Amino acid sequence: MNARRFALLALLCVALPCVAAAQAKSYSVNKEGSTLSYKLKHKLHEVVGTAHPSEGKARLLPDGTLQVAVRANVKDFDSGNSNRDAHMQEVTEAAKFPLVDFKGVATGVKVPTTFPSTQQVTLKGQLSFHNVKQSVEFPLTVVFTSAKEVHTEGSFDISLEGYQIERPSLLMVKVDDKVVVEPKLTFVLEGA
Repeated sequence: MNARRFALLALLCVALPCVAAAQAKSYSVNKEGSTLSYKLKHKLHEVVGTAHPSEGKARLLPDGTLQVAVRANVKDFDSGNSNRDAHMQEVTEAAKFPLVDFKGVATGVKVPTTFPSTQQVTLKGQLSFHNVKQSVEFPLTVVFTSAKEVHTEGSFDISLEGYQIERPSLLMVKVDDKVVVEPKLTFVLEGA
């Protein structure tokens, strides 16, 4: 019986470092080093509004699954024109629906052994905006800049009407229904 216990103990001592190495890695968004942007077009010009996320987390599981959750305040988007931003807050009903929220999952993300390292994956998730949830799927570039920092970039389209938002107009001409959303997020390993 002692030999069996010793063998089991020896096996655990060998296996424990592997188990510890295979634990999920948790990251927090670097708010100031990250942006969420939207682009919409009107016949006369293009509008770009940018905000920093109010919060965000990412988890990288041992099987290569990346889970991402990011949130921003609608009122924080700045296009460089306060009147236009106030109008956008009005049509998006920012006082009633103050948040834009995304939760998604990608597979096939591997922690590299050398840095920087770039990987291309597909992120699938749900975008909640204006009290409407819709599925989105888009290519995501994941760059491990170091063992403690990961940068992600992507781009996807949404429909204003699909989110039940009345399209703003200028000179009696409405903006295009399509809005391009571009997240550029930097995540830092927690506890690092």
